[in-house]
Amino acid sequence: MNPEIGDELISLSSESPAPEHDPAPYGQLTVIPEVQGHRNLRVIRNVARPALTVHRPDPARATGTSVIVCPGGSFMTLTHTGFQIAEQLAGQGITAFVLRYRLLPTPIPDEEFLRHWGHDMEEIKTHSRVAVTDAKLAVRIVRERAAEENLDPHRIGILGFSAGGLLTLAAATDYDPATRPDFAAPIYPAIWHGYRVPPDAPPLFLCFAADDQGENVVEENLALHRNWLAAGRPVEMHVYDRGGHGFAEGPQGLPCDTWLDRYLDWLRSQEARLDHTPVK
Repeated sequence: MNPEIGDELISLSSESPAPEHDPAPYGQLTVIPEVQGHRNLRVIRNVARPALTVHRPDPARATGTSVIVCPGGSFMTLTHTGFQIAEQLAGQGITAFVLRYRLLPTPIPDEEFLRHWGHDMEEIKTHSRVAVTDAKLAVRIVRERAAEENLDPHRIGILGFSAGGLLTLAAATDYDPATRPDFAAPIYPAIWHGYRVPPDAPPLFLCFAADDQGENVVEENLALHRNWLAAGRPVEMHVYDRGGHGFAEGPQGLPCDTWLDRYLDWLRSQEARLDHTPVK
């Protein structure tokens, strides 16, 4: 199976796509020869209708826990990292759902896209609010499908990177009983939107590098940690000395390469403490 394409998609849109007008509503695969030090980076772009790609574990290892993975990509692409991590989570017995949230449009021909694929920051920040609604809907849909997928409806988490981290934080701070994630892990998230920490906010796992040059990433994540503690909610934070922004995209020979091990340690501790109060 090509994990970027996936064998199974769950549409989050109530409308059926019209192939004659929208031949690839859930995105097209493009390989970027080189960007920000990464070579042959596989991305999904031009997602017009949100969907989930399902990555199931071996039934013999399934734990009943599920994680919605929100890739990064500046709201113009979804990088391959989310799909790779979903496969790794499935290898640990976790059912992973990669969220293909709606993206800003980019030129259809790869050649044209590779020449010019930017949007200005105001466009990106405005569109991020559209994608937030997709993340909340994803939690709701996974919970509704829990029985069908043999999942515990009270062990549904969300994990996101950079732009996807913004969606993760939004899902963890603005929800109703059906859309509340049971645990959340924004990894070097962009924090552009105001938020408040609800009194029943889910346990939070924060992870970023001290040399991250992203817009206020270090300062805003430190503040997020303080705010979660001030609200009396559980939070774990890992700050690596080096790694920059996007260290989950590939190994660098640095301690941050083991971030996923730290996340899995934390996740196992959450499985032991999660409240099983039924969703109302």
